[in-house]
Amino acid sequence: MAEKKVVLTRNVQKAIKVYAKKALVAPSECDFTLKKVQTLVKTKLSEDFEHITKEQLASYLDKQKILNEHISFKQEYTLVLFRKEKKEITLFYTIEYGRYSTHPKLLLLPTSIIPYKEYKPTDLLKLLYREFNKIKAQNRILIQVFEASMVKTLKGLVKYIYAKKFTKKVKIPLFDGIAPVIARESKVIIWFEHKEKKGMVTEVDVDEILIEYKKPIYGRNGLNAFGENIDTEYAVHHDEPDIEIDPDSIRIEESKTSKRYISRVRGYVHYDGNSLSVDNSLMLQKVSRNREIIDSDDEANNINIVVSQKDTTKDSIGEGVELHSESIHVEGFVGAGSRLEAQTLKIDGATHQDSKQFAKFATINRHKGTLRCHEANIKLLEGGVVHATKVVVEGTLGGEIYAQDVTITSVKNNLKVYAANSITIRLVSGEDNHFIINSQKVSVLQSKIEFLKEEIEELRYKLKQAERFYPDQVESIKAQLKEKRAMIKAINESYKEATITIEHPLRGLNHIVFTIDKDHELHYKTDAKAYEPFHLEIIENVITLLPPAISLEIE
Repeated sequence: MAEKKVVLTRNVQKAIKVYAKKALVAPSECDFTLKKVQTLVKTKLSEDFEHITKEQLASYLDKQKILNEHISFKQEYTLVLFRKEKKEITLFYTIEYGRYSTHPKLLLLPTSIIPYKEYKPTDLLKLLYREFNKIKAQNRILIQVFEASMVKTLKGLVKYIYAKKFTKKVKIPLFDGIAPVIARESKVIIWFEHKEKKGMVTEVDVDEILIEYKKPIYGRNGLNAFGENIDTEYAVHHDEPDIEIDPDSIRIEESKTSKRYISRVRGYVHYDGNSLSVDNSLMLQKVSRNREIIDSDDEANNINIVVSQKDTTKDSIGEGVELHSESIHVEGFVGAGSRLEAQTLKIDGATHQDSKQFAKFATINRHKGTLRCHEANIKLLEGGVVHATKVVVEGTLGGEIYAQDVTITSVKNNLKVYAANSITIRLVSGEDNHFIINSQKVSVLQSKIEFLKEEIEELRYKLKQAERFYPDQVESIKAQLKEKRAMIKAINESYKEATITIEHPLRGLNHIVFTIDKDHELHYKTDAKAYEPFHLEIIENVITLLPPAISLEIE
């Protein structure tokens, strides 16, 4: 068991993580007691925070003095860290900070475990006070100052608990700060949205202001629960947009009264409320077949997209185009180096061999590129690559398919199909085609396995916690583990029920393969004749491929 350790810190969460790492345990398995608290102060005249005595601290807690001298506070904690044992109480809660975090409140849930019968009311009050101070310290909220409302409410809570009236959420103030008075509210102006658009996207020039945040002006400063003085210079602006910028295309200019996001380049604006950039790619909500996409007579060209309205000049999007949309319908050809991403994708022309498409549902006339989707419907596969769950193809001239289930009307030569469950083909008129049952080659299934493995690891950790602290959850977690493991097993053993069906007689030499694992497979070279559906018969450790009746024995 990890030894107790005494540390001095200003960051309780960080101290716990460091201790947990050295003790080789999860941070959730660690606990602490507050041995000592030291408050530091900083005024508008001091360069840094200074240690003061308890006697000196009292003089700094006058709220008018705090406002006049712009006093800020920090605290250092002396902690005793140790491996968590059985907790005396377990509190379930959320914290509401409010706009400026001056008067945060803890919402205590009645599901909290408080064995009040084991304590006298005064002892329970002391225990709750200690726990609340630990919660505050972990969340950087000042403790042992401006806490009169918290103490008063905790006393009332104890009475409620013993009266058995603690049946609903209780709101407990954690800190009595000073709310600032606002002379002018802050405001976010998204300037580019006010521009006249050429179509459905916004084009901007170099040095154009895209977004401006006008900072609030304070009639009176304030003090928040973290000890920070709230004024025009140091305030945490509640309405300030939290924007991740692309530094190559956006720069920021900031003053005491505003913060501006300005374009470095000419192009199209991409803003989703979180990130902001400008480039030559189009990211639209919808691209319609009649308004935004034009035909191209040259397959080798990159996609040319026109975003237009009545009487506006057409804008050509050049090399390196990326298009992201809920729905994309391309009437012409998809050129080299392009990348399309959509929920629903339809391409009436052909995809270039160096193009990439990503979609949930894809319908393509002629496919030569690389497609990743959930369901694919392709009229002619011309040497392209498809990764999907379900694939339906009318005709093929070479190419590769990796899917769970594959259905093809007509196959000529040099096609490779990797499937987990089924391959169904109406006619194979050519030779040197490979029809392979092998779930290990199907990327969508392998990704699913990796995801299931991550879920299993999380459930194993939850199981350990439940066995120690929440025994009523153990059986439910074990059932979930069993289900996830069964799903992985079903994918890995999908070959047992898999089939390869070729409805019309074969006309030449082709390959039928059932892969059992990385060391075992059954490989059959076909003759020019008709076959019943290929499948496996498994008796004990002998696996037989039918109808040719070739077998292998696995130890």
